Amino acid sequence: MTGRTRLILWIVGAILACLLLYYFGIRPQRAELADVRAQIEAEEIRETQLAAELRRLQELQANAPELQAELAEIRRFVPVKPELANLIFQVQESANRAGLDFVTITPELPRTPPEGATLAQVRATIGGAGGYFALQDFLRRLHTLDRALRVDTMAINVGSLEPFGTRLTMTIAARVFYELPDPVVDTTATNATPGTAPSPTASPATTP
Repeated sequence: MTGRTRLILWIVGAILACLLLYYFGIRPQRAELADVRAQIEAEEIRETQLAAELRRLQELQANAPELQAELAEIRRFVPVKPELANLIFQVQESANRAGLDFVTITPELPRTPPEGATLAQVRATIGGAGGYFALQDFLRRLHTLDRALRVDTMAINVGSLEPFGTRLTMTIAARVFYELPDPVVDTTATNATPGTAPSPTASPATTP
């Protein structure tokens, strides 16, 4: 074997050794290094998210007294019971002060709001008749009731023409809210099942 052949074989062997070293030594370590870098990036993102959440919680803690005061104010407009009699009284009082000719209130049975809120609702149809400014004043007074009242739809029609102005009729579909009652357990039954306390119903109130 000549020196040139031995040189060629040595070069080929060195190349094969380099290839084997790359595929069985360097390449797996590069893949492992890439995985480690990906894990580091994921942890950095998670650390950023946790830091943001921590800042948010710290802000909530710092503003806890104000938030508690706002919650107490909101709860004042959402009673623990339907209190339909009080609602009817407030609406009737608003109609009297606004100068409406008459007002009708037709509540429905309590149910859960379709929006999925953790509250109970009572839908009510409110009807009234009077002049334009009387209806406007009545709507303003509904907005300032001591109850959280939501107006879903409102229709106003011309009733008749009178010497002192046009008489209008108004129909409002509204909702008031109250807290869901706590579940109760029937201990007299063999298999106790959770239920809800019955809610009182209110009959339509009409004031001539």
